[in-house]
Amino acid sequence: MPVLTKRLRDWENPRSITAEAAAEARAAVYGGLSDPLSPIKPASALLPQCGNARCRSGWMKLWRSRQSPVLEGKWACSQACMQEMVLAAILREAGEPGSQGMHQHRVPLGLVMLSRGVITQEQLRCALDAQRKAGTGRLGEWLIRQKAADEEQVTRALSAQWNCPVLLGAPHDPVAMAAAFPRLFVDSFGAVPLRVAGRQLLYVAFEDRIDRCLVLAVERMLGLKVEAGLLNGSEFRHLQRQMLRAVSPIIRLLEAANMRGLVHAFAAMLEERKAVRSQIVRIHDYFWLRIWRGAAVDSTSGLPVAGEVEDMVCSLAERDALQALP
Repeated sequence: MPVLTKRLRDWENPRSITAEAAAEARAAVYGGLSDPLSPIKPASALLPQCGNARCRSGWMKLWRSRQSPVLEGKWACSQACMQEMVLAAILREAGEPGSQGMHQHRVPLGLVMLSRGVITQEQLRCALDAQRKAGTGRLGEWLIRQKAADEEQVTRALSAQWNCPVLLGAPHDPVAMAAAFPRLFVDSFGAVPLRVAGRQLLYVAFEDRIDRCLVLAVERMLGLKVEAGLLNGSEFRHLQRQMLRAVSPIIRLLEAANMRGLVHAFAAMLEERKAVRSQIVRIHDYFWLRIWRGAAVDSTSGLPVAGEVEDMVCSLAERDALQALP
């Protein structure tokens, strides 16, 4: 799988597709698998409940001693049913309204700082000129370089721009926070899990912009409310380095050739690991599967211990396959 880019912008451009085109895409991509949008056959109350609503194994379930794997709280009576359940979860994530995030027009940082009296028009012009000539660097960085503003002033202006709080870095335990989400996301999406308050609220810090797509995915994966905010640049980079050095859950990275390959990879991992609990969420153009192998949690944060969970992050080689989903 290609390394995720450091700064993803695609999430600000939501995609849409007609219902007719989506139906054609499902028929072309999924071949022999059942259409997740087809009518559901009522299940018998006398037999163990399979998580696949279209399961037709009937009395055959009586001969199966499987108790795992479990996907999103639902048991699969067979490998075929597990593939159907994975497919339904991926289709759901592909159509999740918040999965791509909605673009929001924001007041430019320079105007925010100008309106607050932090900088003058001349200082803003000089920083913009330097940024334009260099062809790189964020405006806040150039204002700091030119001593027009300090790091704290830039961070507070960014918090106003993104309508989010400025967080405190301490207390922070990178070992306890390592299992919040894959280290890959810490590096590629620029997010640092800081701490959990009352085992209900997870604080996640960003340096200069809030990734709402990541926040939503982590909330759904962990079942915690996420409070996203900003940290001063130097403090953020220090904590990010600590997180990257911490022992994190095992992760498998995969680029699937098509949607059938993605379904097969996730279903095979669930079968192999005999997952007692698992969840699938989408972050931008990537699908994240987490498998719990046990129930052990950190006594302080309530997050799973790094050795008790395993992650798989998958992208698609055929970008059109993802765009064609509802």
